[in-house]
Amino acid sequence: MIKMDEYMKRKIKGKKYIGAGGTRVVFDLGNGYVLKIAKSKKGIICNQMEVNLYKSSLKPIKKYLAQIIDYDGAYRWVTMKKYDRKFPNSPIYRRELMKIVKKFLGNGIIPSNGVGQYHNPHTPNLRLKRNNQIVVIDYGGFKYDHK
Repeated sequence: MIKMDEYMKRKIKGKKYIGAGGTRVVFDLGNGYVLKIAKSKKGIICNQMEVNLYKSSLKPIKKYLAQIIDYDGAYRWVTMKKYDRKFPNSPIYRRELMKIVKKFLGNGIIPSNGVGQYHNPHTPNLRLKRNNQIVVIDYGGFKYDHK
């Protein structure tokens, strides 16, 4: 487990625990944002990937990525906008996800299996914005296609 500094402890004190994956834990900050804290070195790599991908992506790609508000320079934590609306696992939204995955691939970004398998997506990684646009809330497992 990554050692939490005073900033992280202060940020999560009294905050609602949302859940955890294999590499990170997530807390609802109660202000429309979530805090993802790395549990391990792999969690730091996931946070770093999210930050780098978000910062380097152009608007046509960035609009499908959960907005990053702040992050630790050592990538121990990332603050993101919170998206509550669940991804409806319907044929219409799976087709839309297929188009988004193709955009990612066309821009040299390889989505993680959960998102990339649009015929049977791992929906905890996906949400909808208020305008019904799909947004990926966990893209730490994405990779760059280095051809």
